[in-house]
Amino acid sequence: MKKIFLILFALIIIAAVPLSFGAYKYFNTEGAETEVTIPPGISAGKIAQLLKDEGVIKSTLWFKICLKFSGAAPMLRSGVFTLKKNMPASKVIWRLINDSGTKDFKVKILEGWRIEEIAEELEKNEIIKDKYAFINAAKEGGYEGFLFPSTYMLPKDMNPSEVIALMLAEYEKNIRPLTAKYQGKLTEKEILTIASIVEREAVIDAERPKIAAVYLNRVKIGKKLEADPTVQYALGYNAQEGRHWKKGLTLKDLRVDSPYNTYRYNGIPPGPIASPSVNSVKAVLNPEPDFEALYFVADNETGGHIFSKNYHQHLQSIRAVRKKK
Repeated sequence: MKKIFLILFALIIIAAVPLSFGAYKYFNTEGAETEVTIPPGISAGKIAQLLKDEGVIKSTLWFKICLKFSGAAPMLRSGVFTLKKNMPASKVIWRLINDSGTKDFKVKILEGWRIEEIAEELEKNEIIKDKYAFINAAKEGGYEGFLFPSTYMLPKDMNPSEVIALMLAEYEKNIRPLTAKYQGKLTEKEILTIASIVEREAVIDAERPKIAAVYLNRVKIGKKLEADPTVQYALGYNAQEGRHWKKGLTLKDLRVDSPYNTYRYNGIPPGPIASPSVNSVKAVLNPEPDFEALYFVADNETGGHIFSKNYHQHLQSIRAVRKKK
């Protein structure tokens, strides 16, 4: 730490060296940003020449003098740096010492994605090299649903465990405070599980509390959830077909033997089927009040759902929807 302060002091002194107005303007008028890659293991002299070639510095000699005077040469980092054309040598040196040398890339992880989809997006953007390593680590840790969906700025070639840790930290920041206030009978995992189903069902944001209420009503009276997304999850991820969620479920699909098949087994599934949004979690914690519906069917015309209190009404709604096709 003491050495860093000494280098900073030296660089300040260097920057304060009196120059004529013309020389100062020549050496210190910064231009447009440019990305510079400093390879590992190269000498300070080669770094100076590389910076000169990229237009970051005007003089390799002055850069070397600054390095010599400050003693900073051994501390220069390799990596990718965003610098500006015609920067003062002292400023460039400080940046090459203190910047991480890594470039972050924007990756958007969508709400309602399962682990496999998250892994594929990370691999596609070269954040990780092997999606299967990520999938295995996430599944072994039981992190389905706990990988918070958001837009991340990440460097390339990260270790899967590092990415998982970052996403779990975002979960702790965004979801845990919500579930911590809950005083009902559901566990945190059960809240997240129902929220993940709501996430896969909801198209219109305002309907989330109603959809949540339907499933909570069913849990309360001991009725099967009968949620299509849980069957889709039970059918699994088909890597060869690149299919994460099977469309057009058949009667055979509804008989698949899996604890996630809520048409076959009662109660809440063993865990989340995807990563829910904050709004879906809030919907489970604050469902539509005094909403007695037990059924809903998608209305392709509106993009929303038609809700029914009993099976007879539900059949009428289904017939009404089919007439619109």
